Order: sequence, then structure tokens, then C-alpha cells
Amino acid sequence: MHVKVWMSTIALLICLGASGKAEPLKVAAAANLQKVFTEALIPAFEKKTGFAVLPTYGATKLLAVQIENGAPIDVFIAADTATVQKLAEERLLIASTVRPYAIGHLVLWSRQDAAHHPARLEDLASPAYAHIAIANPKTAPYGFAAQESVAKLGLTASVAPKLVQAENIGQALQFAQSGNAEVALTALSLVIQDKTNPYTVVDDKLHAPIMQSLGLVRTTTLTTQALAFINFLTSKDTEKVWKRYGYSLPKRP
Repeated sequence: MHVKVWMSTIALLICLGASGKAEPLKVAAAANLQKVFTEALIPAFEKKTGFAVLPTYGATKLLAVQIENGAPIDVFIAADTATVQKLAEERLLIASTVRPYAIGHLVLWSRQDAAHHPARLEDLASPAYAHIAIANPKTAPYGFAAQESVAKLGLTASVAPKLVQAENIGQALQFAQSGNAEVALTALSLVIQDKTNPYTVVDDKLHAPIMQSLGLVRTTTLTTQALAFINFLTSKDTEKVWKRYGYSLPKRP
């Protein structure tokens, strides 16, 4: 009798494990979000809701291509607004869920042991900097902002030949961290917690605001979890976290 009950209990637990394990929320997130998501926001959301989140980080426009090609993604969290609006117009995102969540900032970053540390963008014209890492301006909004800033100062001719293009803003930082570039134009959010290596914030007036938006992918089967994550990221509860990682906040409706 006890054996039968024990076997029935095991069978029930196996069934519950198979059916009760929640499918993770698949999130396509711009590379500048990696630290704030990994270190703070995703753990907080998972603890609060019990929903698991599986992020994929990359350049905004490359992630958008994945969505256009039918990749199984539930929420798109971009580094700009134009790409999100384009996907909404293509009916790949649900337009009513599209909203800005943060405003990013661009920095010049260099290793502590580098021979030179730029104090301003104009310094990059110096021969002291032979390799400058930048995210691909065609696919990464922070890379576009960097290119725009260089052009605004009339530095394109002197700086462009030195640029080393990375796939995304995270990889641009890695190029400088590894010594393959003397300096990187990267996201403030990726380095603001770094108390060792110096960085300088690029004047926001040199480029269009890096207004970052998100939206629900129309094909998601996890609507409840996805909307919960979107509402969490744009709630007052997360404002202090966004600011701690160097973001400004858009006006809330």
C-alpha cells in the first residue's frame, strides 16, 4: 500500500514538474541594457513575479531583423524609438504597448593603464589615439549617436580613419578593455559602476537624444508575463535603478 502511494506521488510530481514549469519570457534587449538587466532589473522582476526572463542582447536593428524573420521573442527592448515604431507599423509589435522607458548617454571610456585618457571628444583627433572603438552606426543607435557627435564637431575627416567598428555597444567596450583600441565610445550604463577605469560623458547636445523604447511582440504566447515585464520596467518602482545605471527618464504619461 505504501509503495503504491509513494509511486503515485512520484508520478504526480513528475507531471507537475513537466506541466508546471513556466516557460521563460524571451526578451530581445539592446546591448546597453546588459548590466542593468543582469545585475538589477531582471532579478528584481523575477523575485517579484516568479516569472523567468531569458534575455538576448545585441544591436537594436539586428534584433529587429530577428523579429521580422519570426524569431520566438516576446518583448523587444530597443536602444532607440524609430526601430520600435517601424516594427509597430509593420504590425510586428502591438502599437498600444509601445512606449519609451529610458534615455541613454554616450561616454568616452579608456583603461586605467592607457597612455592617454580623452577629456572630451575633440581629443580623439590627436595622434595619441590610433584605434577608437565604436558600435556600427547602421545597426546600433549608440554608434549612430557617436558618429553624429563626431560629425557635429567637424571631426569626421580626422577621426573616421581611426574607427574600429563593433557589432554592438558592448563589443565596442570589449575592444577597448582588451587593448585592441585605446578608447571606446560606449554606453554610460555599461561603465558607470566601474570605479577603476576613467570615462567622460559626451555632451548630449552633440547628438539627438538616445530615447529608448520597447513593445510587445504580436506573436507572443506569454502576454501576461510580457505585459507584466513592460509595466515593471516603466513603473515608478524601477526609476531609481535606471538612474543608478546612468539613464535619464522620459516623461511618464
